[in-house]
Amino acid sequence: MGRSSRTPTLSVVKDAPRHMQSPAAAGTPPSPEPLERKPELSGLLERAAIAAKQMRYFGLVAQRSSFDELVPSAERAGFALFNEVTNRKQAKFRWAAGEADFIFDVSFEHPDRASVIAESCRDIFGLVLVSDSRGPNISVETKPWLGNKELGRNALLFRDVLLMFPDFDGTPAWTKY
Repeated sequence: MGRSSRTPTLSVVKDAPRHMQSPAAAGTPPSPEPLERKPELSGLLERAAIAAKQMRYFGLVAQRSSFDELVPSAERAGFALFNEVTNRKQAKFRWAAGEADFIFDVSFEHPDRASVIAESCRDIFGLVLVSDSRGPNISVETKPWLGNKELGRNALLFRDVLLMFPDFDGTPAWTKY
C-alpha cells in the first residue's frame, strides 16, 4: 500500500495577484509550517471556545448581577479573584485551574453600563476583549500601542478564530460605547 503525501495540494490561479498565489506559483518553495501547526490550531480552537464562554459568562454577570454578587458568582464558576478595588466597584479575575489565557476586569463603577475587559496573556498576548452591559457584542481588538511584532506569536490567529464566534466582532469598542 502506498503512502500518501502529507503536503497540501496547491492550486495556481492564472493572473492572480502575487500575494494570492500559492507559494510555488509565487516562486517560493512551499513551507511545511501548516502541517506542523495543525495540532496547535486545534488547541487554539479549543482555547478560543473556552475564552468565548468565559467572556459571555462575565457579560451576563455584568448585565444581570450587582457588584456584591460578582465575586461569589465568579468563584463558584471557577475563577480566582486577582484584584479587587471595592470603592470603584471593580474586580479582576483569572481562570483558577491551569494557566490563564485572559485576565478579566469587571467594573460596576457605572451601574447603568457595567463593563468587562479581558486582556490576553502568554502566546496570545496583546488581545483585548471588551463587552458592555448595554449591548450583546464583544469587541476583539489588539492593543493599539503594540506593534504586530510585539504581539504573542498566536495573537492574530486567536483573534481570527474568536471573530468566527457569534457576538464577537472586530469593531473597536470605543466606536460603539
